[in-house]
Amino acid sequence: MSLRDVTKDNVRDVIALEVAQEQSSYVATNAKSIAEAHFEPKAWFRAVGAGDDLVGFAMVYRDPTAGIFYIWRFMIDARHQGQGYGRRAMELLLDEARADGAREITLSVVPGERSALDFYRRLGFEETGKIEHGELELRLSLT
Repeated sequence: MSLRDVTKDNVRDVIALEVAQEQSSYVATNAKSIAEAHFEPKAWFRAVGAGDDLVGFAMVYRDPTAGIFYIWRFMIDARHQGQGYGRRAMELLLDEARADGAREITLSVVPGERSALDFYRRLGFEETGKIEHGELELRLSLT
C-alpha cells in the first residue's frame, strides 16, 4: 500500500474512483476535492495505491508548524471496500501525521446508516462533541 502523487498520468483514474451509490452523500467526489485542493495552500492529497491499482483517495489539511493534521477527505472505491485498504491507508496517514510532529488527528464525518463513523471508531477515533454543518468532529490522539 502507498500514498501516491496525483499526476497528469493518473488523475483520470483517481477521478473515476467512487464510493457506493448509497455512500455518495457522505463524501465529495475526488474531482471536487482535487479542485478545492488547488485553492488551499495547506491541502495535501494523494491517491491510495495497492500494488498496481488505485483503490482510494485522501486529502488532508496539513500544517506542521501549527501541529494540525485534519483529514479533510478520505474514500475507498466501492469495488475495494472491505478488503483492509481503508485501515492500511489510515495507518499511512497516521505515519504522515507523526512525521509532522502532530499530537492528534482530527476529521469530521456525516452520521448515517452507511457513513464511515463506525470505521473511524474502530480505529480509535473519538467524538469531540463538536458538530459543524451536520458533521461530527472526531479526534485520535497520537501521544
